[in-house]
Amino acid sequence: MIDTFHFIRPWWLVALLPAAILIWIIWRHQDSARAWRRIMDPHLLSVLMTDQSKQQTIRPVTLMAIVWLLGALALAGPTWNLEPSPFAEDQAALIIVLKVTESMAEQDVQPSRAERAVQKIHDLLELRSGSRAALIAYSGSAHLVMPLTKDAGIINSFAADLSPKIMPREGEAAAEAFKLANRQLKNASLNGSILSIADSLPDSLDFITEKNTAPVHVLGMIGPNGLDSLRSTVQKNGATFTPVTVDDSDVTRLSKLVKTSFSARPDKNNASSHWQDRGWWLNIIIAALGLWWFRPGWVIAWN
Repeated sequence: MIDTFHFIRPWWLVALLPAAILIWIIWRHQDSARAWRRIMDPHLLSVLMTDQSKQQTIRPVTLMAIVWLLGALALAGPTWNLEPSPFAEDQAALIIVLKVTESMAEQDVQPSRAERAVQKIHDLLELRSGSRAALIAYSGSAHLVMPLTKDAGIINSFAADLSPKIMPREGEAAAEAFKLANRQLKNASLNGSILSIADSLPDSLDFITEKNTAPVHVLGMIGPNGLDSLRSTVQKNGATFTPVTVDDSDVTRLSKLVKTSFSARPDKNNASSHWQDRGWWLNIIIAALGLWWFRPGWVIAWN
């Protein structure tokens, strides 16, 4: 926290200079003994003269100095941490990586793994309306089907038209697909997440743990028999795992994971993040100190 502490609007600290001058002038003006010090010995003055200001715990000029100081600090905007903009979720891009193989035609997930995957894509994009998303399909090779767009309808259409017959090669190029997804985020200079919709993944996906890799979430498109094996593979490789469900609880969880991943990685060079102004709490102290002005005789004390 100390390393990142600074003021968002440091020029307001300049207001402390005229405040110091004004308070010094008022202090001298209220010093009733100032004129007598020129003509009377200090040891006699301290005995013969009663300083009324010493009877006050807090003098008005002292209170004004404290309030001015706190006000300048609050206006300067002390801060030490970044937070996402209220509109950050619109910038949390999602790259959907869909496995398109013969195994996705299995019907342990009704009506089939592939058809249910298309339905889940539709539901997820509906939850994230207005956010950017892209679609990548893979089998033996990975291909960008639709680059980042806010048009959920076109992604839904392309996802529904995908089938193993149109894929160039058979296989499971998951790592290649993840790398392609990560490049899409980097090329667009956006933070975001990668969502893999698959019924299986290779045992080793070292790419997920590499530096500057976007968070990877996996929607397990498989029935109960193969669920534990896929979960183990996913978690071993450092990704989050969500099993497919008959209701929308899976896509709801995934939507929250995408936002959480984005919020946890604010970037000070990204317009979607900003420094959190912590000066507001000083206003509470200023308001509390302002209660002193309602004390009987407080205004007269200025004279």
